[in-house]
Amino acid sequence: MKFKYLLMAVASLGLFASCESDDPSVAIAEYHKPTTFVLNQPQFSNAVYDLMNAEYINLQCSQPDYGYAAAVNYTVEVSNTEDFATAATVAGTFTECNMFVPAYDFSTAICVAKGWASQEEIDAELAAAGGSLPVYIRLNAVIANSMVKDSEITSNVIKINTIPFFALPPMVVPTVIYMTGDFSGWDWGNSAAMTQIHSNESKFWTIRYCEAGKSVKFNISQADDSFLSEAAHVTAHSEVEGVNATVTEDGGVSVDKSGWYLYGVDVAIDGRKYQYDTYIFPPKVYVYGACNGGTWDDTYKTSDWEFAVPDSADGEFVSPALAADGELRLCVHPRTLADDIDWAGAWWHTEFIFFDGKIAFRGTGPDQERVNASAGQVVRLNFVTGDASCK
Repeated sequence: MKFKYLLMAVASLGLFASCESDDPSVAIAEYHKPTTFVLNQPQFSNAVYDLMNAEYINLQCSQPDYGYAAAVNYTVEVSNTEDFATAATVAGTFTECNMFVPAYDFSTAICVAKGWASQEEIDAELAAAGGSLPVYIRLNAVIANSMVKDSEITSNVIKINTIPFFALPPMVVPTVIYMTGDFSGWDWGNSAAMTQIHSNESKFWTIRYCEAGKSVKFNISQADDSFLSEAAHVTAHSEVEGVNATVTEDGGVSVDKSGWYLYGVDVAIDGRKYQYDTYIFPPKVYVYGACNGGTWDDTYKTSDWEFAVPDSADGEFVSPALAADGELRLCVHPRTLADDIDWAGAWWHTEFIFFDGKIAFRGTGPDQERVNASAGQVVRLNFVTGDASCK
């Protein structure tokens, strides 16, 4: 009698659905969601792991019982408390039950979980605790094949004693801040990149329309929310007559009147957080220099060369007809209400122009290429699409 045995070990195809066969000699592996996942206590768990002088932490587990030997991705989580109230994930993914976690990445995750901002903070905690600190570890497992749903499971928690070190990169002032809100559908991919201000590199600006009661939020990245604005690290100042600005519970900034605003953000470093000091200015855009008849320093003191602000959220800013031929120079020039100072400094610190129909901001760069315009022409700017024209 010919014996047949079929083992369908093709987890990567995600084909393990319940089924039956008329041939009793055919065995078909069948996926099921595991209920337990065991992370083993390390052999030397009573020892102290000196992470500065260790190459890696060796962790071992038993693969969750999925009904077959699956291809599994493992991630490592660490916390300073057994309940994982504050936790961080170690960088990288592991594919074997015997994993070697780089000590540097492990210490980095501990720093994130603890919120440490310096080696001095670590040294103080080590001294108070008698030379070492407990770290709690657990694993998350999930089948590598995305077609297999609901396969994620978390292991038990183990504890080891460590001497961690400060392994986070230094905090630096970012070169761009992103702002999102209703204007972008709360999609960071469509968020507004705020422009860094020349000679004041901690400051950024952008112009956007915001509805009353709605808010905007800030981050240094469009992809990573590690430094997303939080209420404790945001302030709001309105420099617009009759408009109030407030910080929302989730770290946004809202206004109580719909309209166009120039948003200014001054970023400071507070430990391992960014402090977003936010200013709401009138959206005043100016024509400077030759095209306004040769007025440079004091243009902002009158409304003669201000752009008209649109009434709608998709409208264009429109300049007065240009007074003379020459080099076209454009800028915003935000000023504070209380002490009437130039928040961004000189007018050219927030200068911009447009090339091939698209707005180009000077930022912290050198003088931009000159663009000539003619008397009688009108400049139109769309700060949402970035489109611009002079006709």
